[in-house]
Amino acid sequence: MRAALLSALLLTACAPTLSVNPTATPALNLSAPAPDVVILSVSGRCGVPCAAPRDNWAYLGSRGTVDRVAREFMAAGLTVQAANYASSPLASFVSTRTGTEQRGYPALLTDLDALRAAWPGAAAPRLVLLGHSQGVAWLHQLTRDRPEVPFAAQIDLDGICLGWKSDFGPLIHSAEPFSPLSACDPMPVAGRRVNSKDVVWPNVARGIEVQSKRFPKRGAQNGYAVNYLFEVEGNVRLDGSARGLTRFISAREDHSAITYPGSDALTWVAGQLRDLTRAWAAQDARAPDGAGSR
Repeated sequence: MRAALLSALLLTACAPTLSVNPTATPALNLSAPAPDVVILSVSGRCGVPCAAPRDNWAYLGSRGTVDRVAREFMAAGLTVQAANYASSPLASFVSTRTGTEQRGYPALLTDLDALRAAWPGAAAPRLVLLGHSQGVAWLHQLTRDRPEVPFAAQIDLDGICLGWKSDFGPLIHSAEPFSPLSACDPMPVAGRRVNSKDVVWPNVARGIEVQSKRFPKRGAQNGYAVNYLFEVEGNVRLDGSARGLTRFISAREDHSAITYPGSDALTWVAGQLRDLTRAWAAQDARAPDGAGSR
Protein backbone atom coordinates (compact mmCIF):
# COMPACT_ATOMS: atom_id res chain seq x y z
CA MET A 1 0.00 0.00 0.00
CA ARG A 2 2.79 2.41 0.95
CA ALA A 3 4.62 1.67 -2.32
CA ALA A 4 1.45 2.21 -4.34
CA LEU A 5 0.83 5.53 -2.59
CA LEU A 6 4.41 6.68 -3.24
CA SER A 7 4.10 5.70 -6.88
CA ALA A 8 0.86 7.64 -7.22
CA LEU A 9 2.40 10.74 -5.65
CA LEU A 10 5.37 10.59 -8.01
CA LEU A 11 3.11 10.24 -11.02
CA THR A 12 1.04 13.21 -9.84
CA ALA A 13 4.17 15.31 -9.38
CA CYS A 14 5.23 14.60 -12.97
CA ALA A 15 1.79 15.06 -14.49
CA PRO A 16 1.14 18.06 -16.74
CA THR A 17 -0.29 21.03 -14.83
CA LEU A 18 -1.39 23.28 -17.69
CA SER A 19 -3.75 22.91 -20.63
CA VAL A 20 -2.80 24.18 -24.07
CA ASN A 21 -5.40 26.14 -26.03
CA PRO A 22 -5.32 26.04 -29.83
CA THR A 23 -4.19 29.10 -31.75
CA ALA A 24 -6.92 30.47 -34.04
CA THR A 25 -4.41 31.92 -36.50
CA PRO A 26 -3.66 29.42 -39.29
CA ALA A 27 -0.44 27.51 -38.72
CA LEU A 28 2.57 27.93 -40.99
CA ASN A 29 1.91 25.80 -44.08
CA LEU A 30 4.64 25.81 -46.71
CA SER A 31 2.57 23.75 -49.14
CA ALA A 32 -0.10 26.46 -49.32
CA PRO A 33 0.07 29.77 -51.20
CA ALA A 34 2.16 32.34 -49.40
CA PRO A 35 0.25 34.46 -46.88
CA ASP A 36 0.81 38.20 -46.69
CA VAL A 37 2.26 37.95 -43.17
CA VAL A 38 3.96 35.22 -41.14
CA ILE A 39 4.22 35.68 -37.37
CA LEU A 40 7.05 33.82 -35.66
CA SER A 41 6.61 33.88 -31.89
CA VAL A 42 8.94 32.70 -29.12
CA SER A 43 7.67 32.50 -25.55
CA GLY A 44 9.80 32.98 -22.46
CA ARG A 45 10.80 31.09 -19.35
CA CYS A 46 8.07 29.14 -17.61
CA GLY A 47 6.33 30.85 -14.69
CA VAL A 48 7.17 30.17 -11.06
CA PRO A 49 7.05 27.52 -9.73
CA CYS A 50 8.63 25.56 -12.54
CA ALA A 51 11.77 23.73 -13.61
CA ALA A 52 13.27 25.60 -16.57
CA PRO A 53 14.06 24.82 -19.27
CA ARG A 54 12.25 21.47 -19.24
CA ASP A 55 8.92 23.14 -18.30
CA ASN A 56 9.14 25.87 -20.96
CA TRP A 57 6.34 26.00 -23.50
CA ALA A 58 4.94 28.16 -26.29
CA TYR A 59 2.33 30.01 -24.23
CA LEU A 60 2.02 33.03 -26.55
CA GLY A 61 -0.04 30.90 -28.90
CA SER A 62 -2.17 29.34 -26.16
CA ARG A 63 -2.72 32.64 -24.33
CA GLY A 64 -4.13 34.41 -27.39
CA THR A 65 -1.22 36.84 -27.75
CA VAL A 66 -0.42 35.68 -31.29
CA ASP A 67 -4.09 35.84 -32.29
CA ARG A 68 -4.35 39.41 -30.96
CA VAL A 69 -1.44 40.48 -33.15
CA ALA A 70 -2.74 38.51 -36.15
CA ARG A 71 -6.16 40.17 -35.91
CA GLU A 72 -4.66 43.56 -36.67
CA PHE A 73 -3.19 42.29 -39.92
CA MET A 74 -6.39 40.45 -40.81
CA ALA A 75 -8.41 43.61 -40.16
CA ALA A 76 -6.29 45.28 -42.83
CA GLY A 77 -7.28 42.56 -45.30
CA LEU A 78 -4.03 40.60 -45.02
CA THR A 79 -3.72 36.83 -44.79
CA VAL A 80 -1.70 35.53 -41.86
CA GLN A 81 0.00 32.32 -40.76
CA ALA A 82 1.89 31.78 -37.51
CA ALA A 83 4.38 29.43 -35.91
CA ASN A 84 5.03 29.31 -32.16
CA TYR A 85 8.18 28.20 -30.35
CA ALA A 86 9.37 27.63 -26.80
CA SER A 87 12.46 29.10 -25.16
CA SER A 88 14.97 26.32 -25.75
CA PRO A 89 18.16 25.52 -27.69
CA LEU A 90 16.66 22.09 -28.46
CA ALA A 91 14.88 21.48 -31.76
CA SER A 92 12.13 19.62 -29.92
CA PHE A 93 11.32 18.40 -26.44
CA VAL A 94 8.29 17.54 -24.31
CA SER A 95 7.40 20.15 -21.72
CA THR A 96 6.68 18.52 -18.38
CA ARG A 97 4.39 21.48 -17.62
CA THR A 98 2.01 20.72 -20.48
CA GLY A 99 2.90 17.17 -21.53
CA THR A 100 3.06 18.36 -25.14
CA GLU A 101 5.89 18.49 -27.67
CA GLN A 102 7.57 21.87 -27.96
CA ARG A 103 9.82 23.26 -30.68
CA GLY A 104 12.81 25.42 -29.86
CA TYR A 105 15.30 27.70 -31.58
CA PRO A 106 16.81 25.18 -34.05
CA ALA A 107 13.30 24.42 -35.30
CA LEU A 108 12.72 28.14 -35.77
CA LEU A 109 15.89 28.44 -37.87
CA THR A 110 14.86 25.42 -39.95
CA ASP A 111 11.36 26.79 -40.51
CA LEU A 112 12.67 30.21 -41.49
CA ASP A 113 15.09 28.75 -44.03
CA ALA A 114 12.35 26.50 -45.45
CA LEU A 115 9.93 29.42 -45.61
CA ARG A 116 12.40 31.50 -47.56
CA ALA A 117 12.98 28.65 -50.01
CA ALA A 118 9.26 27.92 -50.47
CA TRP A 119 8.19 31.55 -50.99
CA PRO A 120 11.10 33.43 -52.61
CA GLY A 121 11.26 36.86 -54.17
CA ALA A 122 8.02 38.75 -54.70
CA ALA A 123 6.06 35.85 -53.17
CA ALA A 124 7.80 36.23 -49.82
CA PRO A 125 5.47 37.17 -46.95
CA ARG A 126 6.31 39.93 -44.55
CA LEU A 127 7.90 38.42 -41.45
CA VAL A 128 6.80 39.65 -38.01
CA LEU A 129 8.61 38.51 -34.87
CA LEU A 130 6.84 38.37 -31.50
CA GLY A 131 8.74 37.53 -28.32
CA HIS A 132 8.22 37.69 -24.57
CA SER A 133 10.87 37.59 -21.84
CA GLN A 134 13.61 35.11 -22.86
CA GLY A 135 11.84 34.81 -26.21
CA VAL A 136 12.97 38.36 -27.01
CA ALA A 137 16.60 37.30 -26.66
CA TRP A 138 16.05 34.31 -28.98
CA LEU A 139 14.50 36.52 -31.65
CA HIS A 140 17.28 39.12 -31.51
CA GLN A 141 19.64 36.16 -31.91
CA LEU A 142 17.62 35.09 -34.96
CA THR A 143 17.92 38.44 -36.68
CA ARG A 144 21.66 38.36 -36.01
CA ASP A 145 22.02 34.78 -37.27
CA ARG A 146 20.14 35.53 -40.49
CA PRO A 147 21.32 39.04 -41.52
CA GLU A 148 20.28 38.41 -45.14
CA VAL A 149 16.63 37.93 -44.17
CA PRO A 150 14.47 41.07 -44.02
CA PHE A 151 12.04 41.27 -41.10
CA ALA A 152 9.14 43.69 -41.39
CA ALA A 153 8.64 44.11 -37.65
CA GLN A 154 9.93 42.87 -34.32
CA ILE A 155 7.63 43.05 -31.29
CA ASP A 156 9.45 42.75 -27.95
CA LEU A 157 7.39 42.17 -24.81
CA ASP A 158 9.60 42.80 -21.75
CA GLY A 159 12.83 41.15 -22.90
CA ILE A 160 14.57 39.46 -19.96
CA CYS A 161 17.76 37.40 -19.67
CA LEU A 162 17.10 35.88 -16.24
CA GLY A 163 18.53 32.34 -16.06
CA TRP A 164 19.90 32.43 -19.61
CA LYS A 165 23.29 30.77 -19.12
CA SER A 166 22.26 28.57 -16.20
CA ASP A 167 19.23 27.32 -18.17
CA PHE A 168 20.91 26.77 -21.52
CA GLY A 169 24.66 26.45 -20.93
CA PRO A 170 24.59 22.62 -20.67
CA LEU A 171 22.41 22.37 -23.81
CA ILE A 172 24.25 24.64 -26.26
CA HIS A 173 27.07 22.92 -28.13
CA SER A 174 27.32 24.89 -31.37
CA ALA A 175 27.47 28.42 -32.73
CA GLU A 176 25.40 29.20 -35.82
CA PRO A 177 27.01 31.54 -36.66
CA PHE A 178 27.05 33.26 -33.23
CA SER A 179 26.72 31.18 -30.10
CA PRO A 180 23.28 31.58 -28.50
CA LEU A 181 25.12 31.71 -25.18
CA SER A 182 26.17 35.24 -26.14
CA ALA A 183 22.58 36.36 -26.82
CA CYS A 184 22.47 38.11 -23.43
CA ASP A 185 26.05 39.41 -23.40
CA PRO A 186 26.85 43.13 -23.68
CA MET A 187 28.27 44.41 -26.95
CA PRO A 188 29.69 47.78 -28.08
CA VAL A 189 27.13 50.13 -29.62
CA ALA A 190 28.06 53.70 -30.48
CA GLY A 191 30.66 53.98 -27.74
CA ARG A 192 28.72 52.23 -24.97
CA ARG A 193 27.91 48.70 -23.84
CA VAL A 194 24.43 47.42 -24.68
CA ASN A 195 22.90 44.03 -23.97
CA SER A 196 22.70 42.08 -27.24
CA LYS A 197 18.97 41.45 -26.73
CA ASP A 198 18.42 45.22 -26.87
CA VAL A 199 20.11 45.68 -30.26
CA VAL A 200 17.77 45.88 -33.24
CA TRP A 201 19.69 44.72 -36.27
CA PRO A 202 19.65 46.48 -39.67
CA ASN A 203 17.54 43.74 -41.29
CA VAL A 204 14.61 44.67 -38.99
CA ALA A 205 12.56 47.48 -40.48
CA ARG A 206 10.41 48.31 -37.47
CA GLY A 207 10.91 47.71 -33.74
CA ILE A 208 7.95 47.77 -31.32
CA GLU A 209 8.86 47.36 -27.66
CA VAL A 210 6.77 46.99 -24.50
CA GLN A 211 8.09 47.09 -20.95
CA SER A 212 6.12 46.26 -17.81
CA LYS A 213 5.60 48.51 -14.79
CA ARG A 214 8.44 49.54 -12.51
CA PHE A 215 6.39 50.52 -9.45
CA PRO A 216 3.62 48.77 -7.49
CA LYS A 217 0.20 49.60 -8.86
CA ARG A 218 -3.17 47.90 -9.04
CA GLY A 219 -5.79 48.10 -11.75
CA ALA A 220 -4.71 45.61 -14.42
CA GLN A 221 -6.97 42.70 -15.40
CA ASN A 222 -4.16 40.19 -14.86
CA GLY A 223 -1.04 40.05 -12.74
CA TYR A 224 0.03 41.38 -9.35
CA ALA A 225 0.30 44.80 -7.75
CA VAL A 226 4.06 44.30 -7.34
CA ASN A 227 6.00 43.41 -10.47
CA TYR A 228 8.63 40.74 -9.89
CA LEU A 229 10.50 41.19 -13.18
CA PHE A 230 10.75 44.02 -15.71
CA GLU A 231 12.92 45.35 -18.51
CA VAL A 232 14.50 48.79 -18.10
CA GLU A 233 16.78 49.33 -21.11
CA GLY A 234 15.29 50.53 -24.38
CA ASN A 235 16.15 49.03 -27.74
CA VAL A 236 18.73 50.74 -29.95
CA ARG A 237 20.15 50.48 -33.45
CA LEU A 238 23.81 49.68 -34.08
CA ASP A 239 24.49 53.40 -34.57
CA GLY A 240 22.98 54.13 -31.15
CA SER A 241 19.84 55.71 -32.60
CA ALA A 242 16.18 54.78 -32.10
CA ARG A 243 15.39 54.96 -35.82
CA GLY A 244 12.20 53.03 -36.56
CA LEU A 245 11.82 52.05 -32.89
CA THR A 246 8.98 52.82 -30.49
CA ARG A 247 8.55 51.90 -26.83
CA PHE A 248 5.66 51.75 -24.36
CA ILE A 249 5.96 51.29 -20.59
CA SER A 250 2.79 49.77 -19.16
CA ALA A 251 2.20 51.56 -15.86
CA ARG A 252 -0.40 49.05 -14.57
CA GLU A 253 0.75 45.64 -15.83
CA ASP A 254 3.38 43.20 -14.64
CA HIS A 255 5.77 41.01 -16.62
CA SER A 256 3.13 38.40 -17.42
CA ALA A 257 0.06 40.65 -17.69
CA ILE A 258 1.42 42.55 -20.69
CA THR A 259 1.05 39.41 -22.83
CA TYR A 260 -2.72 39.03 -22.43
CA PRO A 261 -4.88 39.98 -25.42
CA GLY A 262 -6.88 42.65 -23.59
CA SER A 263 -3.91 44.27 -21.87
CA ASP A 264 -2.95 47.94 -22.10
CA ALA A 265 0.31 46.74 -23.63
CA LEU A 266 -1.24 44.77 -26.49
CA THR A 267 -3.80 47.52 -27.09
CA TRP A 268 -0.86 49.86 -27.67
CA VAL A 269 0.87 47.27 -29.88
CA ALA A 270 -2.33 46.93 -31.91
CA GLY A 271 -2.32 50.68 -32.54
CA GLN A 272 1.29 50.50 -33.71
CA LEU A 273 0.39 47.67 -36.07
CA ARG A 274 -2.54 49.61 -37.54
CA ASP A 275 -0.13 52.42 -38.38
CA LEU A 276 2.30 49.88 -39.80
CA THR A 277 -0.26 48.23 -42.10
CA ARG A 278 -1.26 51.65 -43.44
CA ALA A 279 2.39 52.34 -44.22
CA TRP A 280 2.65 48.96 -45.95
CA ALA A 281 -0.43 49.72 -48.06
CA ALA A 282 1.05 53.05 -49.16
CA GLN A 283 4.37 51.36 -49.90
CA ASP A 284 2.70 48.63 -51.96
CA ALA A 285 0.67 51.19 -53.91
CA ARG A 286 3.87 52.98 -54.91
CA ALA A 287 5.65 49.80 -55.99
CA PRO A 288 5.69 49.37 -59.81
CA ASP A 289 4.73 45.69 -59.66
CA GLY A 290 2.12 46.15 -56.93
CA ALA A 291 4.21 44.20 -54.41
CA GLY A 292 5.99 46.33 -51.87
CA SER A 293 9.33 45.55 -50.31
CA ARG A 294 9.25 42.57 -48.01
